[in-house]
Formats: sequence, C-alpha cells, structure tokens
Amino acid sequence: MDARRRLFTGLLRRMVVLRDDVCATPWCDSLVAHADHVHPARDGGPTSLVNAAGLCARCNLVKESPGWQVVVVRGSPHELEVRTPTGHRHRTLSPPLLGWGSDPPPDDESVLERHLAALLDAA
Repeated sequence: MDARRRLFTGLLRRMVVLRDDVCATPWCDSLVAHADHVHPARDGGPTSLVNAAGLCARCNLVKESPGWQVVVVRGSPHELEVRTPTGHRHRTLSPPLLGWGSDPPPDDESVLERHLAALLDAA
C-alpha cells in the first residue's frame, strides 16, 4: 500500500473498495467504480486510506464540478461531508467492515437456524 503514488492501485484500492462497499455519496448505492482523493492530489491531498473515497463514476465526475466540495469529517469510522452548489450539506458514513448487519443474534442460535427449525417443526 504505497502512499507515495498518486493513483489508488493494488492493496490500497482494495481496502477502499472493501471499506466503502458502495458509492460513498449520500443516497447513491451504486457499486464502487473509482477510488479517488477526497482532498484532490493536485491540491496536495495525500494518497491514503483516510483521504480516499470509493465512488461510482457519475458521483466522482460530479464532485469535480464547480461548486461541489467533499471533505473528510473523520477517518475512523470514515465519514464524509458533501457540500452542494446550493449550500446543502450531507454526511455519509462508511458501513462497518463486516456490513451493517454484522451484530450476532442475541442468543447462540442464528436467524437461519431458527427459520429452519420452524420449517422442520411445521412438517
């Protein structure tokens, strides 16, 4: 994961895609197509996991349009704020590494096991 590079390639890109899962823009659930700098590299933004965002192609192009701005609010958990040309601010939070539904059920039995047991009891 070489942070001296300008492009997100190799393991660093893989980490961005794993962390963000879907496009990091609020309300966009498209698959990640681009790993890009939140603070642009041309303005001195580092090529790092904290300064990275996994975006779909459309959202990555839109954020480069005049009036749009994206900033990192915090690095862990990764939170971004998107500022629109109209002045609206929207925040987005990357999902937990194991997914949103990663909390285990309260007892030792999984939801699938309970469902299968109910099916067997009905038979």
